Amino acid sequence: MDDQAEKGSRSPRPWTAVALVALAVVAAVPIIAGAAIGPSNSSQPSATSASLYKPLASPATATTTATPARPKENLPPGSGALVAAVLHQTPMRDAPGGKVLAQIGTRTQFGSPEILLVVKHSPRWLGVVTPDAGNGRVGWIPRAAASLSRVNWELKVSLATHTVSVLQAGKVLHRYDVAIGRASAPTPTGRFAVTDRLTTGDPSGPYGCCILALSAKAPHAIQGWNGGDRIAIHSTPDTGSIGLPVSHGCLRLTLAEGRWLIDHIPLGTPTIISSA
Repeated sequence: MDDQAEKGSRSPRPWTAVALVALAVVAAVPIIAGAAIGPSNSSQPSATSASLYKPLASPATATTTATPARPKENLPPGSGALVAAVLHQTPMRDAPGGKVLAQIGTRTQFGSPEILLVVKHSPRWLGVVTPDAGNGRVGWIPRAAASLSRVNWELKVSLATHTVSVLQAGKVLHRYDVAIGRASAPTPTGRFAVTDRLTTGDPSGPYGCCILALSAKAPHAIQGWNGGDRIAIHSTPDTGSIGLPVSHGCLRLTLAEGRWLIDHIPLGTPTIISSA
């Protein structure tokens, strides 16, 4: 535009400028609202963890009838391990009424129902096994925050013999050979629990068809596993590694054995890993 044209041009009218500003504000509202709505909820699974694997609930026959966990209520009948299904987000403490360690929600990081193995209890508190408490530690949640039931399954892992024994009602049903952690990434020992039952959708992948995630944690992140430092029992198409100390800390078994475990082992199942 030349100088003459600039001189002949007219300035925008005041009402036009106001209208433009108003339109800009209206256009920005959805963006601002989207940023303000729904901050991340710690009780929900992360998108990264939940996107790769499909979580499964416990088999329908795995537990006895659940009962609401009210302070003066008796424990569920039966001799199986006591497990607690978390009913709503609640703080987990290092002792009854003690320091808060974490917020426990109704879902795990993989999207499974949050069902915790109970190893201690009182009229008002439940001592539970959870990765948020850490290996060898017990976390405490209010008894009123959970519904109690029992599981009659147990897994016992022997690192000395490279085997996992599957027990139901105290009787050994199966004993499988497993790969265990290598010397530089040993499988942790202690009392743990099954936190997730996951299918991968890719039997030819490094985790085969099926994963039982455990509350156990390794001292390092595990390569290629979006569960971070979490230990798991999982299937593998690499059958040549089974029975050897070659993993990053997880326990590997065959595809058929992994599928059987997924079909039968419920959430909360106690899992004992020993060096013997």
